[in-house]
Amino acid sequence: MAKRIIFIHGRAQKPNKENLKKLWYQAVQFGLNRSFGSEAETAFKSVKKDFVYFGDLSNELLKLPDEDPTSRFKALEVLQSYSSSQFTRKKYKEVSEAGFIKEALADTFSALFGSIGLAEPLITKVAPDMAHYWNEGSYFGSNVRHRLTPCLKRAFDRNDQIMLVSHSLGTMISFDNLWKFSHYGEYRSDYGSNKKIDLFVTMGSPLGDENVKARLKGRNSKGAFKYPTNISRWYNFSAEDDYISHDSRLKNDYKEMMELGLLGEPIKDCHPIYNLNVRNGKSNPHSSIGYLINPKFSELLNEWLNS
Repeated sequence: MAKRIIFIHGRAQKPNKENLKKLWYQAVQFGLNRSFGSEAETAFKSVKKDFVYFGDLSNELLKLPDEDPTSRFKALEVLQSYSSSQFTRKKYKEVSEAGFIKEALADTFSALFGSIGLAEPLITKVAPDMAHYWNEGSYFGSNVRHRLTPCLKRAFDRNDQIMLVSHSLGTMISFDNLWKFSHYGEYRSDYGSNKKIDLFVTMGSPLGDENVKARLKGRNSKGAFKYPTNISRWYNFSAEDDYISHDSRLKNDYKEMMELGLLGEPIKDCHPIYNLNVRNGKSNPHSSIGYLINPKFSELLNEWLNS
C-alpha cells in the first residue's frame, strides 16, 4: 500500500495543466522546505501524486483562453520571500491594504440572498462555472466530476493510502465523487465503506454554505445516505476574508457524519489562516497557492508524509 496525494483545483479561468501543476507543486515544496527542511521536500517529491485538472473545461465554458501564468508565478515568488513566522494577521492586513480581487463576491453565497431568491442569479453572474456545476441542464458538472472519478477508482483499487487535497469548486467535486463511490450501485459494494480516503483536505471551500449544501449529492437523503461513507479524517482550511469559504467552519455543518460513525474523528477546522497572496497588486485570500504554501498546511502534510 503506497501513499498517494490527489490534488484537484478550483473554479475560474486557469493556465494549462502543466503550468498550474507546476505552481501547486512549487508552492507545496517551498512550504515544506521552509518549515521542515530539504528532507520534507524530498519526501513530497518522492510520494506518488496525481493532479486532477479540469481547467480546459472551465476555460471553454467561460469562453476564455488558457490563462497566462506569469502573474501567478510572480505572486508565488513573493510568497516565497516570507518566513513561516510572517503568516500572521498583522502581515495579512499589510498586504491587503491595496484592496481585494473581486471583493464583492463575499455576499453572493450568503444564506440571506438564498432566502430571498437572489443567490442563483448572482452566482450565475459572478461565478458562472459554479452555477453550471449544479445545473442539471449542463454537462459541465458531470464532465468535471469524471476527471476525478477514474483517478479515485485507480487509487482505491491499488489500496493506496490517499490524501485528497481540494480547493474551492474542487471541494464540491470531491464531496460529490466520494458520495457517488459510497452510494451509487456500480461502486457501492466495492467502494462504499470498504475503501476510505485517509485524509480529506478542503481549502477555501463553499461546503458550509446553505445554497451549496442544498445542491450536493445526497441532499435529499436521510441519515448515512446523505453523506460520503469513505472519509477517515477531514481537515478544513479557511482564510480570513476568503469570499468563497465565508462559512469557515464545517464541523458544525457535518456533525451528523460523526454522530453516525462515518468519520474516524471530528472535522478539524483551521480558521483563520492568513493567505498572503497578492496578484496584480490586489490581495487574493482565496488563492490556492496562498493556501498550499501556508505553514499550517505544510505542518499537516509533513505529519501525514511521516505517519
